[in-house]
Amino acid sequence: VFSFFSGFHNPIGLQMVENIGFTKELSAVAIAHQGYGLDALATLMVMFGLASILVGAVFYMLGRFQLGKIVYFFPTHVLIGLIGGIGILLCKTGMEVTIADAISIPNLVHYWKLWIVIVGLEALLRLLEWATSISKGKPRFALLSPVFFCMITPFFYLVLWSCHIPVSTAEDAGYFFPSLVHEEDQNAISGIGINFGTPWDVWKVIDFSKVSWVAILDSLPTMLALILFSLIHVPINIPAFALSTKVDVDMNQELVAHGYSNMIAGIAGGLQNYMA
Repeated sequence: VFSFFSGFHNPIGLQMVENIGFTKELSAVAIAHQGYGLDALATLMVMFGLASILVGAVFYMLGRFQLGKIVYFFPTHVLIGLIGGIGILLCKTGMEVTIADAISIPNLVHYWKLWIVIVGLEALLRLLEWATSISKGKPRFALLSPVFFCMITPFFYLVLWSCHIPVSTAEDAGYFFPSLVHEEDQNAISGIGINFGTPWDVWKVIDFSKVSWVAILDSLPTMLALILFSLIHVPINIPAFALSTKVDVDMNQELVAHGYSNMIAGIAGGLQNYMA
């Protein structure tokens, strides 16, 4: 969609990972009304799709009526605060996922062998970027970061193999994500007539007869906040992309492109997206 409607030469779409906090709130609303199960999951999928459609509709209307400049009226300190808050949220979430527990001093002391690995990898990456940079901090190797991240997993298994450490031992120590489906849960899933395990299974749970429209009404305030938060990314991303790629683009055209991409994603039950 971005390739056809954007003014950039090589745009791609990316999920708005910053909206994870809002999707979590939508999940809580669905669970509060229907508990855990396929009914709540069907409601949640509709919430996700509806939120994306609404975000896309707002983007499209702003671009269609030539209101692209309105996004520049967000105060600079608000944008900077939001960006900083997103960074703190991502760091906090990453640390909690790593230790599989809430952040606290006792937990950080107890699980130090887990989080010290990611801190060490981050420090190593920054050191490599500094050592290989040229004048004014410009990187010498543009692919250093992606190659570094891709090598983490094979290097991890290489360390296990060279140290003769069984994978089961590393799993017991917490270096692997625990299974999210227990045996009793798997038995419950096998009895509902849906065979999970393929990429398109996500659409099998959408059953409008099981959707709680009361829950969707209760989620509208969260969706409104999600829409306003989503609008903030465009005045940050588009000018930055235009400057780095030396391409003169029309903000209204980019808003229309964002509108189409989000509405199409919403119709398919997908999450919000922006250009990257």
